Amino acid sequence: MDKSSRYIDMCKGAREIQETWQHKTGDIFATEEGEVLFWVPGKYGAPEIKNGFGVTRTDKVVTLARYTWLPRYSQLIEIAQEGSASSFRDVTFHFYTWLDTPYGPEAAQQPKELFATNEQVWLAYIMEKRHHKVWEEAGWVEAGLRAKG
Repeated sequence: MDKSSRYIDMCKGAREIQETWQHKTGDIFATEEGEVLFWVPGKYGAPEIKNGFGVTRTDKVVTLARYTWLPRYSQLIEIAQEGSASSFRDVTFHFYTWLDTPYGPEAAQQPKELFATNEQVWLAYIMEKRHHKVWEEAGWVEAGLRAKG
């Protein structure tokens, strides 16, 4: 499981993915402090997660903490299949074909050259194919647009 700062940044910036998080026991998330934790109901002082926030209630005080979901490899493959009639075989075929295509605003490299882990490359695939965004180190940008630096 990728717990690198790059993957955390990629996930944090992928709002379209974060908004779909229906937390389940065993999900992995990062806190704003940089801790990477497994979601276990009742642990970490947050008995519930709502819209990416851990909500803690003590007496009359409600505390919110930002959590960033870090989808596992298997969850990313499920996301890639959601809403399509494509089988696992079809999705993986398209994914492996995509690995050899030019990627990014300048289309200078292939995805397999740019991403270090399965999680990073599958997230990039989903973001490009579903949300028309590509990863630059500064964040997700609309495919075909170059980020201003």
